[in-house]
Amino acid sequence: MPLDFLSLTHDCAPQIAPATMAAIVRTESGFNPSAIGVVHGWLRRQPSNVADAIATARALEAAGWNFSVGLAQVNRANWPAYGLTAENAFEPCRNLAAGAAILHRCFTAAVTSGKFRAGTDYQADLQAALRASLSCYESGNFSTGYQTGYVQRVVESAAAQASSDSSVPAIAPIPVVPIDSAVSIRAPRSEPAVRQLLRRDRDGINADSPITDERLKPDSSAVVF
Repeated sequence: MPLDFLSLTHDCAPQIAPATMAAIVRTESGFNPSAIGVVHGWLRRQPSNVADAIATARALEAAGWNFSVGLAQVNRANWPAYGLTAENAFEPCRNLAAGAAILHRCFTAAVTSGKFRAGTDYQADLQAALRASLSCYESGNFSTGYQTGYVQRVVESAAAQASSDSSVPAIAPIPVVPIDSAVSIRAPRSEPAVRQLLRRDRDGINADSPITDERLKPDSSAVVF
């Protein structure tokens, strides 16, 4: 997930889990804010910039085409409800906010319908409702998105993202190898204790003489490999 998209989701679509929103946007537009999808048709090329996208959207409107635009591919039929026009529908935050509102509306409808229960597991029920809401997001109902494969594509996109996010493993702590299980390993000597021993050497104690200080005996030392 692009870092700037994560920030955008946090600011503009806070009611949707970032991973879910990213999976939808990846499936819908490939993170292209100028993308246009024409129902029962296609553009010979995608717009190269926002100005190009706005001009194309105006032409499609004038010709009566049904089409969707932007990061979340918000369909023109939804524009009035969210204050979108050909001029502002390509703004990333505004487009993402509209897409999030549509998904949230679909999810709420799926949950309250009580039709999507995977069993006694509450989390499984929520996932079933979420998948139904993905179908609703694409088609306006809870079934067509399964038939077209849209739900599966979004789910696979989310799984691929989760896998790529964890490609570098977490740092593991360094384990301790015991020298003798019967002997406890004491904590390393504190810095003040070391200074005290150094002062003894400085004040006349022969550093080469046999070690008699109990703290310096081998059973209290640490082994470093």
